[in-house]
Amino acid sequence: MSDFEFLENLAIQIKENRSKLYDVEDSLSNVNIQLREIPLKRSTESTFAKMIGVNYDDKLSELEKAKEQLERTKTDLKTSIGKDTDNFISEVSSPNLIIPLDENPKIIDGNTVYKYRNGAKFKNVFDILCEILGLSSPLVVKDVMLSPTEIVIAVKDEFEAKQKFINSFHEVQNTLLLKKK
Repeated sequence: MSDFEFLENLAIQIKENRSKLYDVEDSLSNVNIQLREIPLKRSTESTFAKMIGVNYDDKLSELEKAKEQLERTKTDLKTSIGKDTDNFISEVSSPNLIIPLDENPKIIDGNTVYKYRNGAKFKNVFDILCEILGLSSPLVVKDVMLSPTEIVIAVKDEFEAKQKFINSFHEVQNTLLLKKK
């Protein structure tokens, strides 16, 4: 059984790995630039070092090893991000997903408003969810606004609000399942 706390942690992990991936790609780009420059400069640098009586420090093998390590790390991070994203989609789409809403909504300006229990916020869940769906936060689906801090349903009647929420969330889940395929 999955819940929003688990999804929040998973979303944080996806974001952190994406940040690491960006850093690795940047480092890999710098190493590749250096690897292209070494053959162009090797003759001059080694001759100059010999002329002044010092050893030439050929960094080619060191850079090739660094490149191999960075490429492995890049592949591992991409794999991890892919698995975590698939897991995120599966968990959000699960019929057993627990959404920690307070049982008693408030009626505000003609809307039924559900807050998350204990004042919880799920910013990272919605960041990843919106990104996967290609939408901006908050998500608005058929008179239901899903956000990191609350669920707002554009009706006063609590029973009708529950129906709209269920239908809207099922639509989000079905869209995610289609994206996963």
